[in-house]
Amino acid sequence: MTYFDHLTRDSLLAYCGKRYRLNDAHSQSPEDEAQVYGQQIEVVENWEQLKNLTADYVVLGIPEDIGVRANMGRPGANEGWDEFLGSFLNLQHTSINDASRFSIAGSVHVADLLKKASLLDAGIHKDRMELSSMVNELDFRVSKAISTIIQHHKIPVVIGGGHNNCYPIINSFDNIDVINIDAHTDLRTPSGRHSGNGFSHALKHGSLNRYFIIGLQSNYLSQPMLDQLEHNDQLGYGQLGDPIKTQINNAIDHIDPANYGLEIDMDVVRDFPSSAQSPVGYSFNELREMIVDIIEQSGSKPKYIHISEASPKYGYKNQVGKALATLVNDLK
Repeated sequence: MTYFDHLTRDSLLAYCGKRYRLNDAHSQSPEDEAQVYGQQIEVVENWEQLKNLTADYVVLGIPEDIGVRANMGRPGANEGWDEFLGSFLNLQHTSINDASRFSIAGSVHVADLLKKASLLDAGIHKDRMELSSMVNELDFRVSKAISTIIQHHKIPVVIGGGHNNCYPIINSFDNIDVINIDAHTDLRTPSGRHSGNGFSHALKHGSLNRYFIIGLQSNYLSQPMLDQLEHNDQLGYGQLGDPIKTQINNAIDHIDPANYGLEIDMDVVRDFPSSAQSPVGYSFNELREMIVDIIEQSGSKPKYIHISEASPKYGYKNQVGKALATLVNDLK
């Protein structure tokens, strides 16, 4: 079975608003010449099309919250991908906002896993173990998709799901450094799989070389994690409250700017609808500026970009979709 659900042009157009001429009750003609991303963006309807793709970025989704559930967090991250599509595909395609930077592929197939996960309760240890086992299956599916994209020298932009997905993404590369903008380290013990230990597993596996966290909050930093940060030269971090420019400079110094991935956990934004929503954190515009500054200061594009943990059900209508679409569209 191929564990990926490709999008088509018709499926993209289904997300696009219909603005027909108002002087005709039966009109099927657009009211003006405006074009949106859903009409212009390249569509990867099968992996063979990657060979002739002109865009650098390949956008794909992982609509799951199994890893979050296994980490005893709030479910809902499975809805981020669909919310993103509704906003991103309706962005205006213009001479100053060109959709040709991007292509869109579809999403990792997870419907079967989500159905099973919905019947489990992470508060029951045996159920939590089963959720963790399901994350292992998810790892396989994610890695297959990411590996296919990077084999064609394209940059995956991954939307949705829990931060557990950092592990199969990182494992798709032989060896890579990572900058993670996050309130948490996600360095819990690599026993079982869930959204809190993806980077621990990647370090243990050897696919993650050097790792730097921006925006870490000490309230969520356990002593074992602190001991790791203080005694492992592969790890570096800055804390919320430290000057952002200093953290970015330290992050660029810590990693190889020619070979790094960029992780963004939406928990880092205060009051943002996410798996671990908090009144403490950066503003959304501060996050936007950080992403742009990291890429500019590194002098090269990340090998991948992963935006995780956004949960639309905890916000107002279109909030999450517009925010995720903005972060992706900021990429140049």
